[in-house]
Amino acid sequence: MHTRFSFPLFASLAFFAGAAAAQQPAAVSVSVIKNADGTFGLAAASGAATLSQNAPLRVSFWNGAAKKGLAPARAGYSQLRETAPGEWLGAGTLGAKIAGTGKLPPHNSVEFDFTDRWTVSGDTLRLRREVRVRGDAPGGFNSVIGLRVGGAKPWPEMEWFVPGAIYGNSDHLRDNSFGAANYYKPGNYTVWIREDRLPAPLLAARLPNGASVAVLDSAPDGATNAADGLSFTLKPLASEDFRFGSIIAEEGTNATAIGYAFPGSEGTLSYGPKGQAHKTSAVQLWRYRFSPLKDGFTQRYEVTFRLSTARDTNDLVASHWRWAWQTLKPQVNPQPLEILRRCLVDVLMENYVENGGRAGERFVIASEANPKPPSSDDTKIIMGFLGYSIGAAEMMLVEAARDPAAPRSQAMRRAAEKIIATFLRLPVNPPVAEGFVLSSGDYAVSQRAITKPVTEDDDIFLRSFCDDMKSLMRICEREQRAGKTHPDWLAWVRKFADWLLTQEQPGGGFPRSWRALTGELFDGSPTGTFNAIPFYAQLYRLTQHQPYLDAALRAGEFAWNSGHARARFTGGTIDNPDVIDKEAATISLEGYLALHAVTRDNKWLERAQVAADIAETWMRIWNIPMPSDATQDQIHWPIGQSTVGMQLVATGHTGDDAYMAWDVESYARLSRETGNPHYMDVAKILLHNTKAMVGRPGDHRGTRGPGWQQEHCWLDLPRGKGRHRAWLPWVTVSHLRGINDLIDYDPALYNQLATATAGENQDL
Repeated sequence: MHTRFSFPLFASLAFFAGAAAAQQPAAVSVSVIKNADGTFGLAAASGAATLSQNAPLRVSFWNGAAKKGLAPARAGYSQLRETAPGEWLGAGTLGAKIAGTGKLPPHNSVEFDFTDRWTVSGDTLRLRREVRVRGDAPGGFNSVIGLRVGGAKPWPEMEWFVPGAIYGNSDHLRDNSFGAANYYKPGNYTVWIREDRLPAPLLAARLPNGASVAVLDSAPDGATNAADGLSFTLKPLASEDFRFGSIIAEEGTNATAIGYAFPGSEGTLSYGPKGQAHKTSAVQLWRYRFSPLKDGFTQRYEVTFRLSTARDTNDLVASHWRWAWQTLKPQVNPQPLEILRRCLVDVLMENYVENGGRAGERFVIASEANPKPPSSDDTKIIMGFLGYSIGAAEMMLVEAARDPAAPRSQAMRRAAEKIIATFLRLPVNPPVAEGFVLSSGDYAVSQRAITKPVTEDDDIFLRSFCDDMKSLMRICEREQRAGKTHPDWLAWVRKFADWLLTQEQPGGGFPRSWRALTGELFDGSPTGTFNAIPFYAQLYRLTQHQPYLDAALRAGEFAWNSGHARARFTGGTIDNPDVIDKEAATISLEGYLALHAVTRDNKWLERAQVAADIAETWMRIWNIPMPSDATQDQIHWPIGQSTVGMQLVATGHTGDDAYMAWDVESYARLSRETGNPHYMDVAKILLHNTKAMVGRPGDHRGTRGPGWQQEHCWLDLPRGKGRHRAWLPWVTVSHLRGINDLIDYDPALYNQLATATAGENQDL
């Protein structure tokens, strides 16, 4: 049994009342829970959103044995007071600054002293916690703050948001992903996610009545050591070095709670290595991490809860992400963009390959310094997504146009034109492959090694064709502005576009993939329909052929109504299953902006904002330090460089890359079109921070040389290492497209953003 006492907030929050309340978040009111044993708990409410906990003090012990031997303990506060007047509970009112203290009963002769300092501000409730150990024992412990969600429904009946992991509920999450349905157990569902896996250490939930609650590590540290950070070990570990936590949600038989655990254990699902060599990238086991049971050791951390409302899932995502952004304040990591631009183009030329009248970009090559010799010099040359041969040709031509008479420029133009001529030989009505084997001229696809002949059992993807045909159309537009026309280039694109119209599904959707060699349907899933939106809108801009615009509009309506209206942006990455991923959101942003540009209908601008809001939630907005005892030769990430601006790729794993480097112009344009300066802040970070791993003169950052970068890097486990160190053409094309698209859009704006410095607030 417990009793609840309610008290008003102190006077400084009174401005939330009256007319101002319509413009400001509803203020949190605080209640005290008095337990039957004389201890105290805490409750908070804002409108229909409520959080409570009668036993805020919670730890779990590990005895140090091979068997985990976990022993939980909970208790209420022995004392609770407001810190300003200094009066103990019962002698006055409870204000916006609250202190709670208490002890947990001894365990193996070890006690814990808790000091919790709570602060109410607007619609948030912040906790600053200290947990001091009294006594010594083998093993370790973690502490938890978990607040019960008032009126919570079972997990599938609520909408959840964890950036880079959960968008809504289990829709389009593969089995054994965080929040997936295959391991959901009603009344017994635990989701603890290490915060170093997340773009922001944030979890939010929306109840069916529109109330929303959220938890954010508002002062993340993230530190770890090599024993944890450079392995996937599931063995329990205890260390003073662990200063990362876990964002948690727990559905029990009587309540659902959200909160934070420190240090960051992970379960009941935990991610492991990703790749075909591993049977699974996740296991339904715990990965326990603890602080030591050492006399005088003190945990310190800060976590903030938010009680608000959300109209729908898109609003849940956007409002809480923006709150996290404003709290964590991600900073620009300035890069020498003009130096890097030249170096990046040189890498494309270094990987230009030609054989038997065929030309393209080398598909894959080791990026690190002093690499092992390849087993073969042969390669495939591929369209779009990973291979981006025509995208590479586009970047060569853009660079060549800066100084047309220079020998370097003339070499780039010759190479680019040979690449385009090669791909114009590829049948696209219907399409039969995504490229060629360089040495033989045999057809090739992105998802099969060149040592295995392509068969009808291989699929070719809508994404691959749309990516590089957009590149070729941008080339046509630039060439037209320079007085050059290439009717054969545009005719090839139109052959594919006209065939693709025959594949349109009722309602405007398009299939995900077709069979190689025949063009027969392979995967009819329409979740990747967004790829057709910018493709057809761009082609309409070039040709003024109305059926292309009509197809783009139908595809836009289909994509919005079939998932985007509910934050489900799915099917972008062709090497992941048909799951929620960031690339679906970024290409949708491009598409909705393109429809707005040709129609000036603000509906498409509003949808572009939704896509942008979702896309940026994949971007790291806090810095994750490398393992404290790791040396540079052990990891790939350059020690000392901020990880802000890197992005997770897809749900189901937590690898990072710099793909969104190409989205700079989209966010800059959206900022101008909407008058919202936040999108320009995103553009600055994408322009600069994404290049932290790129080698430059005098500092190759572990690569072969200036302009080189490996495809990806893990920033959680194994922290600072990639699954491989290979370079693929898309890496360089994304960087260069972000620079060149912004220059095309507004050269003065590019010059201004290119000189951005850390922490500055530019009036743009």
